[in-house]
Amino acid sequence: MEQKVITNRLDWMDWAKAIAITIVVFGHIYMPFSKWIFGFHMPFFFMLSGFLQKKRSVRDEAVNSAKSLLIPYVIYNVYLLIYSLFTGEYASNYPLDMLLGMQWNLSMACRPLWFLLSLFFMRMAYAALSQKGSCVLAVLCIVFVLVFHGAAPMKPQMNYFQIFEAVICFPFFVIGILMHQYKVEQVLDHLPVALRYVCIAIGLAVGFYFVSINGGVIPFRLMLSNVPLFYLGAIFISISLIWLIYQTLKVRNAYIQLLSEGTLLIFAVHQSICWPLRSFVPSGTWGALAFTMATVLLLSGFVWLARKYCPVLLGKMK
Repeated sequence: MEQKVITNRLDWMDWAKAIAITIVVFGHIYMPFSKWIFGFHMPFFFMLSGFLQKKRSVRDEAVNSAKSLLIPYVIYNVYLLIYSLFTGEYASNYPLDMLLGMQWNLSMACRPLWFLLSLFFMRMAYAALSQKGSCVLAVLCIVFVLVFHGAAPMKPQMNYFQIFEAVICFPFFVIGILMHQYKVEQVLDHLPVALRYVCIAIGLAVGFYFVSINGGVIPFRLMLSNVPLFYLGAIFISISLIWLIYQTLKVRNAYIQLLSEGTLLIFAVHQSICWPLRSFVPSGTWGALAFTMATVLLLSGFVWLARKYCPVLLGKMK
């Protein structure tokens, strides 16, 4: 029985990560939905990352995260810098800005890599602090964002090593850690099935209501509009999605597992495909969704190759 629970948890988490990365790609392709997607997609990712995070010593975490995040960050930036030479976007400042983590000054294709740097600092903060200390830091991060959001220093042009995004999103990372510890995904298991989905629907409705009145939210650009509404909307939607996926998708699927393992690669390079081809995206929601699925399918082939021949591209070391 215990082994079955562990297996199910991994199975639904594979689905959660696969869905999350598909939402990210779709949000970058179909702008009419970007307001809704950007309001929660990165908080959702960081919550899943926190859910899967293990407690390690500072030294062990530094070694682990350097291998799984910083080395891929350098590799993908080198690829994207070469890519920018062919697209005519390359500028002389690119190599230095890459080393300083100034993704804002790089081409559009390079910008998604901010996620790797921010996640690195979140992991290090969690390793350096007790769990109580991490919770306190998460609260302080929210206070910091409330006080300094929109202030002159907190601008994308001053965002070295993507620290500001780490500050903004660290609370979601900690919520994911707490969800795992207290098995929050199982909270609805004691309710009748119909009532579980009512609770999920209410959570999603409340979350999207907050997003609707908050307006545009782009963590990378440090655009949060109303900070309390941003946090409330993202938390309600992310937790409700986790509940929904946990309740409905406890099925093992080899392709979904492949996407789950390849989220880093897809996240890092999808813009290099989507951005130059954006003029060819079919009009309408269904056309954009079809283009999204084709992009994810194409990149899943590269994930399969990386898993077999170059796992470092997936944040793994042989």
